[in-house]
Amino acid sequence: MRVKIFLFSLIIFPMMTWAQNSGQIKGKITDFDEKPLDALKVILNQGQQTTYTNSQGIYIFDNLPKGKYEIQVENPVFVKTYTVTIETDQHLVYNLSQSSYLYELETVNVSANRRTIPSSTLRIGENLLLTPQNIQVIDRQVLSDQQILTTADGISRNISGVRTITHQEEGSVGLAVRGFAASNLRNGMDVSGSFGPLREDISFVERIEFVKGPAGFMMGNTQPGGFYNIVTKKPMGTQKKVFQMTLGSYNLYRASADIDEILSKDGKLTGRLNVMGTKKQSFQQYVEHEQYVFNPSLKYDLSENTNVTLEYILSQNSFVGGFAKYSYGIDGFKDVPKEFNFADPIVDPTKSAETNIFGTINHNFNEDWLLVGQFGYVKSEMEGESLYGMYNNIVLVDDLANNKKKGDVQRGISINDALNTSTVGQVFTRGKFTTGSVNHAVLGGLDMGEKFYVADWTVINQPVGPVFNIYNPVYGKLRKSDLPSYDRSRSLRERGANYLTNYSYTSLHIQDEARFLDDKLRIAGGLRYTNTVKTSGADNGKRVKNDAITPRFSVTGVLSPSWTAYALYDESFQEQTGMLVGGGSADPSYGKNTEIGTKKTWFNSKLMTGLTFYHLTKTNMLTSAGPENPGLSEQTGESLSKGIEFDLNGTIGNNWNVMFNYAFTDAKVTEDNDRNKVGMMLYGTAKHISNAWIKYTITKGSLEGLGFTLGYEYQAKRAAWPVTKEKYLPDNLFSLDSGISYKRSKYQISLLVNNVTNRYNYVGYYPGAWGYKHYGWRVVNPQGFRLNLVYNL
Repeated sequence: MRVKIFLFSLIIFPMMTWAQNSGQIKGKITDFDEKPLDALKVILNQGQQTTYTNSQGIYIFDNLPKGKYEIQVENPVFVKTYTVTIETDQHLVYNLSQSSYLYELETVNVSANRRTIPSSTLRIGENLLLTPQNIQVIDRQVLSDQQILTTADGISRNISGVRTITHQEEGSVGLAVRGFAASNLRNGMDVSGSFGPLREDISFVERIEFVKGPAGFMMGNTQPGGFYNIVTKKPMGTQKKVFQMTLGSYNLYRASADIDEILSKDGKLTGRLNVMGTKKQSFQQYVEHEQYVFNPSLKYDLSENTNVTLEYILSQNSFVGGFAKYSYGIDGFKDVPKEFNFADPIVDPTKSAETNIFGTINHNFNEDWLLVGQFGYVKSEMEGESLYGMYNNIVLVDDLANNKKKGDVQRGISINDALNTSTVGQVFTRGKFTTGSVNHAVLGGLDMGEKFYVADWTVINQPVGPVFNIYNPVYGKLRKSDLPSYDRSRSLRERGANYLTNYSYTSLHIQDEARFLDDKLRIAGGLRYTNTVKTSGADNGKRVKNDAITPRFSVTGVLSPSWTAYALYDESFQEQTGMLVGGGSADPSYGKNTEIGTKKTWFNSKLMTGLTFYHLTKTNMLTSAGPENPGLSEQTGESLSKGIEFDLNGTIGNNWNVMFNYAFTDAKVTEDNDRNKVGMMLYGTAKHISNAWIKYTITKGSLEGLGFTLGYEYQAKRAAWPVTKEKYLPDNLFSLDSGISYKRSKYQISLLVNNVTNRYNYVGYYPGAWGYKHYGWRVVNPQGFRLNLVYNL
């Protein structure tokens, strides 16, 4: 009951002060040649509201009440503050022109409003208020306030209907959207693989964008539930230097630097360098992690309309733990302390590394048309080993006659060797033209990619060391002589030949959005053609070809400058890899999404809310065949996901930063070879997910810069993994976080405490799942703190 009262209070509080105004200030900023200046920060009333000019040099402040306003451009050229007055419902146009090149400005192709404008890598170049799809943005400020260090660190709490699947999170991250695994994009390019990419460290992440549904305007070979797009940091020419140090629970030590510089006298060459080093342990014994990141990038303005960006990311990981972090229980979940695991100090670390190379060229033909070309290469590799409790080896009751105690289990060991590469490229164009009284917005392009995967997950089916008891674990008894010798004399390609997969895809897309009634009614239609070619051990090396045409249709109505409604139909096609039980490879999956929603901005566009209803189906579901069939999959049938999503994100006044989301998700199996599975929930599902984050900052007086944060994460009626006859895990997940921060001048210090109540949160499976005779789970969200120091130079 207390949890429900707490959640209700956080939902109602931000809504009590909502109001709407309809005044507007709009303008265009140009240089002395009348060419638009983009990505300029425009400030209203000394920070009451900020925005950025778009690729056409246009800035907009919406929903302003009657009164006087000061406008200032954050740039040395524009030294003057401009004052304007708005009468009730008045829309003003206020253009600014640069007088001379006193300062070399960066050239960017699309606008960068952090709240409502997506990055250029999402292609649409449109305010999210007007985009007929549920798209949510997590910006740098939220990542900093929540002290999120990696994408496996809880980014899902900021988006409705998204769950983090905790499994080998030092190496990779699993996110489920609307009940389905989320595809992973970086800078708008799909880098998802059978293994990898490695989970991203936030040190090189500028923002994270979640797109719900197939999103045929973006890609032709992704999951139907949606994807998340990692936008990496790039040169901005700000000449800023940011240094951070973080200390925390379980011996967390972390340091990072972000340096953004102008590298040439004419200002055309800019560079950015991000470096990071982390060393930490865990609340579980003998679990350790070390990582460093090296991320240089360069940008060169070939002309005022053309620029090129090159980026390199090296991420090195070393971790101990792996599959040993799973807990076992005989009498139920939480049967052993949170600290329990199967690890041992004798086991060597697993080492993983990832290399990223990205390149982008942007060209503006004019104010209405642009062309973008991108390429990317991601190589993810891992080599190591992991202890685990041997399959169904645990003693369920005391057997004194044979000297066996309840909870006795033999440990085994597995090889963790894998390699995954993604080579991707894309070219797209976006533009506008008019036919009579109808305006058109056109988007089209070509996407190509090649994915390679090979792995050796060999399980050594023999006991390692003495008997281990889950209720009385004794660590440090293993010797190197107890561990088997791995035959790595053969190449990974040879050892993993049965699981080796190589596939490529080519996809063409065209979409036209026709805008009627002064752009208040928007009707869009698009088609995407995708062709895939794959070879794998599952098909004895034969080439298998598949293709599909997937349509997309949408209707958007602009009910007011701050309120829109939309309807969307979208389809997806996705190639699937992996060997099936009994031989052969998986068929592609097809998805269909029907969605209606409404969006609204409040408080001068500083706060956005969205309400979405969706109905999504997927064919040819692919699931793991379980530990008795390591590395194999089952293609089980079809599934349905339907639900409601609500998202609120933004600021209220100068003091409050608020985020709230709620999702009801009904995701289940509708067809299956095993009739007993029909009606079961999809593994990445919780019926009810709700999250909130509130930050209050004092902006005046002697305590200016002092901030307080409070947030929660709540999941109810959670599906176990995998789903069995028991629908839900017996406990809901709830975590309460609280923090305090102080920012003054160039310095900032923040303290955040996660899971203040130290609740025992977990995800897991019941006896019967994959034939297990015991309970199994992973502990998540333990109590801990992080103290972060930031210095801006």
